Amino acid sequence: MERKTRLRLAAGGVALAVAILAGGLLLRGGDQVKVERLALADASARRLAAGIMNRAYGGEQHDPQRNCWHYLREDGGDYCLRPLTLDRVASGGERRLYLLASGAKDAARDEDLSGLVGAFVVDADTLAPIAGSRELDFLNHRAAGPEQAQLLRLSRDGYMGWFAAGSDASEDFPQFYAPKDDKVVAIGGDVFGRDADTIAGMKFAYQLDSARGEAAAYPLSAIVRDGKGKQLASFDFRFDRRRWEYVCADVDCRVRAGLPTRPEREAQAQGPDTPAADANEALFGKGRKLSDVDLQDVLAQLDMRYVSQDGEAGFVGPNGCDDPYPLNGHFERDGGQEQLWVRGGNGCTSGAAGASVWVFVRDGGGRLRANLGMPAAQVRRTRDVSAGVHDLRAGSAGFCDRLWRWNGKAFVHLLNIPTQTGGCDGGSA
Repeated sequence: MERKTRLRLAAGGVALAVAILAGGLLLRGGDQVKVERLALADASARRLAAGIMNRAYGGEQHDPQRNCWHYLREDGGDYCLRPLTLDRVASGGERRLYLLASGAKDAARDEDLSGLVGAFVVDADTLAPIAGSRELDFLNHRAAGPEQAQLLRLSRDGYMGWFAAGSDASEDFPQFYAPKDDKVVAIGGDVFGRDADTIAGMKFAYQLDSARGEAAAYPLSAIVRDGKGKQLASFDFRFDRRRWEYVCADVDCRVRAGLPTRPEREAQAQGPDTPAADANEALFGKGRKLSDVDLQDVLAQLDMRYVSQDGEAGFVGPNGCDDPYPLNGHFERDGGQEQLWVRGGNGCTSGAAGASVWVFVRDGGGRLRANLGMPAAQVRRTRDVSAGVHDLRAGSAGFCDRLWRWNGKAFVHLLNIPTQTGGCDGGSA
């Protein structure tokens, strides 16, 4: 009997709907897994959840007034976590409890996306820990944790995981978590949702297909429909055992082929007689804006300013290039990391490459910090991951690409890759 589990993420919101696996028995090939959602409004379920939270975060961290557990992240930010969902799973003669906790950062700004999740698997009878993580990144507006989550059966043998979704004004962030050894890890990988370039009204529905029962985790599909329910595109993801996360199954997924996107940003199509009104519009067009603090931080680190005078508009810096040059910005997500990519320049600013690329990453205090900036014909992610973030490969105007790796705090130069024999013999990084 084939089963498909459908999850729906409504564009512009965080509404979850699961057609199957909302409780009861799931059968395939004689296997039986029973999933029971325990209502946290019930006193016995609350006691179970509190026991798990006390073991994970310490009973002394419980705030009785707010009814949450305080947690200070090493990279900054004071959070308070509450049990969000508690499920009891019976499989193969074992009974386990799966608890997902939702954490919000105190005094977070609107643009701060660094929410928090705690996830734990314990023995249902003794509460002995089986797997767990006290802090998992969760992208969401104002650094809030998830408001809804669903426990899913990810494989024939009863491998379970959670689905939750965050959002901000222009993007949705589908996020998946599951146990690996004695930890719980993010497994969403390449899975994407609505972003700033997607046309309004698009809805993404995510579907697990149990027909591939031999996989470590069932394949996942993203179905994109318009506001009237008409399917416009679909994308397939497979589970990569080496990376232990979902990755695009084909080129169409990697390039998001067929995904309806907005027309080119108005600022990019403007003629010289209609310059952008300010630096924000010059960077993003009519789309997402940076806060005043973020914009000030970014321009200061770029050492640039926006000018619009005498029919000329663009950015200038102290590099001796007289003509203003364009810069374009957009946000990307890699694992739990939010990145701002800025591209632009010209032959004067960037030499033979013709343009430069900067990558900004939020630090523990929520401020955007430049981690990468260089003349480059292109910068792209590789398949290799370090500390949960993909390596970046920067292509030059010559024949020597540079590979940069995230070390947990910053992108550092790892090695050079010749694109033809002798391409890196000059020794430049």
